[in-house]
Amino acid sequence: MPYSLSNIKMKNYLTASSSPLTESVERLRCCYEAGFSSAILKSAAAYVRAGTGHGRKVVYTEDGYYADASFEREILTLEEGIALYKTALDVCPSDMLLIPSVSASSLAPEEWLQSCKQFASCGAALLQLDFFYLGTLSHDSTFFEKLRQLLTVLGSNLDCSIMPKLNLNFEPNQICKLLQECGVKTVSLLDSMREDPDRDLGLHKGTTSYFGNRQLPWTIEYLKAAKRCGLETCAGGGVVSKKDVDTLLSLGADMVQTASYVLCRDFTAVQDLLEPTLWSCSHSEILKHNPWCDYKDGEPCEKCGACALHKTSMQATNAESLISACMGGLL
Repeated sequence: MPYSLSNIKMKNYLTASSSPLTESVERLRCCYEAGFSSAILKSAAAYVRAGTGHGRKVVYTEDGYYADASFEREILTLEEGIALYKTALDVCPSDMLLIPSVSASSLAPEEWLQSCKQFASCGAALLQLDFFYLGTLSHDSTFFEKLRQLLTVLGSNLDCSIMPKLNLNFEPNQICKLLQECGVKTVSLLDSMREDPDRDLGLHKGTTSYFGNRQLPWTIEYLKAAKRCGLETCAGGGVVSKKDVDTLLSLGADMVQTASYVLCRDFTAVQDLLEPTLWSCSHSEILKHNPWCDYKDGEPCEKCGACALHKTSMQATNAESLISACMGGLL
């Protein structure tokens, strides 16, 4: 069966979501070796770090995990994003499409257009528009009029395709209809769920997201709305098994994106989500690279907590059973 996104042919249906998997060249190379057909890079925005943000913290739960980080920790500067894209183009073979992701903190077209143009000038054929950090804006009639203007400006001034990424702040039918009316052809689903977990976990209010199987019903709802509007979809969020992948494909997803499934294991887990006929995993030692970071012994460590699962599981005889014990209902 042929697979494509925005008229670009893909070798299979699996995309690496914008995440720690895609924030360094080393991990992007692992994505390629593991068998992903495309990778959405960590989002970048035109801003200057003020040094006021906090670092990343990960806490595993019975049905997934929470990840907490400030804007400055999670979003690359535009210069970092461009450098990552250019370097990755040289390292990753062309049969894994690299999709830059652009973000901004307002709907002002000029904030988005220049960033998008810089990636397009580097050869990007498709750009994800990361709307996650617009969640603090009131979604009134003015918001949607400004969003319509933004999409119109980008659509008429870029030589590449755009793929907005939706989140739970949007009512699915309303936003998909607006995208259709603006001439958008492709949509990315679905961003993480902002939650404020128990304060005893030591996570910040307003910057903590949940990742796990509770996301999947929402992903399905947005996917159905997108298909009713004739939108091409790269759908993910809450994928914890091959069965979930099959469900999304059966409901009309053109591509399925994932990150958490791999982050909770290692890069070899990609083949779990692919049909055996589509396996291309090289079984290279590179696939044992930590999916969260590029830490090497002797270097400073962020001590975010994400690696606790990996460090223990690598010492266990049966790694998957240990992950199952840590992740509970996620598996």
